[in-house]
Amino acid sequence: MCPGGVEVRVLLAFFTLSLMSPPGWAFAEPASPTISNVGGTIHGKEARVRFRLRNAFTPEMVEALKSGIEISFRITVEVKRIHRNWFNVSMGEIQYTQSIRYDVLSKVYRFHHGGENDLLPDVQSALDRMTRLEVTVPLTGEVARGKPYQAGVRARLDRVGLSEPLRSIIFFSSLWDVETDWAHGPLHAP
Repeated sequence: MCPGGVEVRVLLAFFTLSLMSPPGWAFAEPASPTISNVGGTIHGKEARVRFRLRNAFTPEMVEALKSGIEISFRITVEVKRIHRNWFNVSMGEIQYTQSIRYDVLSKVYRFHHGGENDLLPDVQSALDRMTRLEVTVPLTGEVARGKPYQAGVRARLDRVGLSEPLRSIIFFSSLWDVETDWAHGPLHAP
């Protein structure tokens, strides 16, 4: 046996393995969840705030949803009157919870929001309803016409509704760490 032949075989093995393994960029982390398109209007003593929740569902969460596991989000929406060179004044805040669950027997998705239930036919419409939101926030204080107002929104996965064994598993899994930073957008006061 020739020692040079061993080196060639080892080099060929490393070369073959390097071609078979994906490059480092293929292991990129999924995009983190965010809130976008925050905006809305103020009418009388309430603000209607619209926004989108993006990148909230990992593929593992979608598969869990399809197998009947309920997924809930707790959303915090706050409304502030913006003052220049001064402290902003809080006008109202609400915590809103919505959830979605696949009903295996009736083969529909049950979307629970604000005390109401909607039945949705497929997973795409369920995900769309969970991520495209409009929330009404009751306001305190007087609303001044033409003054600047702003809505702030933050969302996180509500693990309270999950079963105890699933909560224990999810505690150790970063795939289910869904929490956004605050996102802000203007509110129009006619």
